[in-house]
Amino acid sequence: MTGKRGEAGYSMTWWAMFIALIIVPLLVLSVEVGRYMHARGEIQKGADLAALAAAQEVDWDHLRQTGQVRLTDHAAVVAQDYTSRNVIYLTQQGVRARVTRIRVINPGGSGALPQVEVTVQADLSRIFPAYLPAVIVQVIGAAEVRAF
Repeated sequence: MTGKRGEAGYSMTWWAMFIALIIVPLLVLSVEVGRYMHARGEIQKGADLAALAAAQEVDWDHLRQTGQVRLTDHAAVVAQDYTSRNVIYLTQQGVRARVTRIRVINPGGSGALPQVEVTVQADLSRIFPAYLPAVIVQVIGAAEVRAF
């Protein structure tokens, strides 16, 4: 009978080690990946809405005179404002998403409609454990300028 009890104890020890060393880290990893994807989705939403807002800031006088789409100087401020207002989850966590670039693609309107691209970047290190390296996310939002 001693042999059977020893085998049962060995089996319990093996399963305890398996759960502690394999299952728990996988569970933690899945939670962290979910948090990362949620944060990245927030940044993408902010970038898309910033691009829509910036696309509304067309310099109409310049467009009428030259046929070229150019944004006003105020477009960067508007894009940053829309980004900040639409990343609520990150703002609550102390993370700041910032607009790093705004550009107009195909400004002459030949062929395809002009587009505004807004690049938004955020350092997500505050919402992840300190032992991870810097978690910096950069996404691009785009919107068409429909002025034609």
